[in-house]
Amino acid sequence: MAKIEEQARQLLESNGINRAPVPVEEIAKALGIEVKYSPGRPDVSGALVRDGRSAFIAVNSAQHENRQRFTIAHEIGHFLRHKGTRLHFDEDFSVNFRDALSSEAKDSVEIEANQFAASLLMPRHFIRKDMTRFISDGSDPEDAIESLRIKYKVSKRAMEFRLLNLGYISPVTE
Repeated sequence: MAKIEEQARQLLESNGINRAPVPVEEIAKALGIEVKYSPGRPDVSGALVRDGRSAFIAVNSAQHENRQRFTIAHEIGHFLRHKGTRLHFDEDFSVNFRDALSSEAKDSVEIEANQFAASLLMPRHFIRKDMTRFISDGSDPEDAIESLRIKYKVSKRAMEFRLLNLGYISPVTE
């Protein structure tokens, strides 16, 4: 996880990004990845397609903007960390799909891409700064989650997981 955090931090730094929300589409462009939007099946958020010469991220435009941003960050993670699955049509392509199984924490490659996306969209050092302010103000953790999810343009669930993984909130027990 530390390597993933560091890789995301270096990517932000090399692109001069020092505040939220992180412009993931600009990062993709800087990496030479085109982002294409098109409505798709509800169970597929997107895919990374590369043919050795070029790459593009296909994003399901029918999904919420926050989901689209996470998908782009997730696919950037695949681009930087994974070769993908070779498919043959008229040419050879490598594809990484982001679908319903991607978030179920069963496939180590998908888990790593999700960790990268969280680290890119909600960088540890950005969150630390914001949470220091919330803690010093005596704010309720739920207020912090809501405020930060809006600022970082991510889902409430994504922010909850990130704050939990960074140790700022405790798991809810019933």
